[in-house]
Amino acid sequence: MLRALEKSKKLKDRIYAGEPVLGTQLALQDPASMEIFGRAGFDWASVDTEHSAQSLLTVQAMMQAALGWDVVPFVRPLILDHDEIRRFLDIGASGLLCPFIETADQAKRLVDACRYPPRGKRGWNPNRASAYHLADDEYMAAYEESLIVLVIIESKLGAENAEAILAVDGIDGVTVGPMDLSMDLGVFRQWDAPNYRAAVEQIRAGAAATGKAFGSGVYDEESARRAIANNETLLLSLGDVTLLGNGASNLAKDLRSAIAQSQ
Repeated sequence: MLRALEKSKKLKDRIYAGEPVLGTQLALQDPASMEIFGRAGFDWASVDTEHSAQSLLTVQAMMQAALGWDVVPFVRPLILDHDEIRRFLDIGASGLLCPFIETADQAKRLVDACRYPPRGKRGWNPNRASAYHLADDEYMAAYEESLIVLVIIESKLGAENAEAILAVDGIDGVTVGPMDLSMDLGVFRQWDAPNYRAAVEQIRAGAAATGKAFGSGVYDEESARRAIANNETLLLSLGDVTLLGNGASNLAKDLRSAIAQSQ
């Protein structure tokens, strides 16, 4: 099996076995980010094209960088766009993390964009994904069972439709989009607000009812332990931008404190 498909199939098996898997999101355009998180031991890393300056070429470079490590490369598309998703799959994305899924119809269209006829509507030409057509037969035999399709639910409507969304064949799991969900509910970043907590529980219940993986953000060991205790398995940690920003800010603060103390 192609190495990329082999890696994603192993990850998919772990997800369906209920194992916690550690992921992150990459917004910086340098493929070194993928290499760093791969070397660090992350199970999956999603290249964020929704909130960054990523291009098709930088996404492809990320896919190439992932080959040297066990990390499985995902792409977070800008929107649910059939043509954009096809291009990401053709250049070798092993998984999709699709934002703002609110209905079962949208989930079905997402799956259709990932599968070739008669099961879906994806157009032919996997190009890099099939080793530049040197492994077309191998790719076609394995890609559907290897591809991982995750949705992000980040609105009141999405939470209400969570079970129907996750019941769609081909959707493998869901993560909560906390910022947009709390904003949509009118309680931006108020994580203990009753309506926010209720919406998260709707999503969690939808995942449990359909046997699909569920996850939300984890930020340190304590939050990860809480998530795992709550049967969350898609552990989505801080990404490259946040980690770099926090690290640089904390370092500068410490160094300036040392300078101030020396004067």
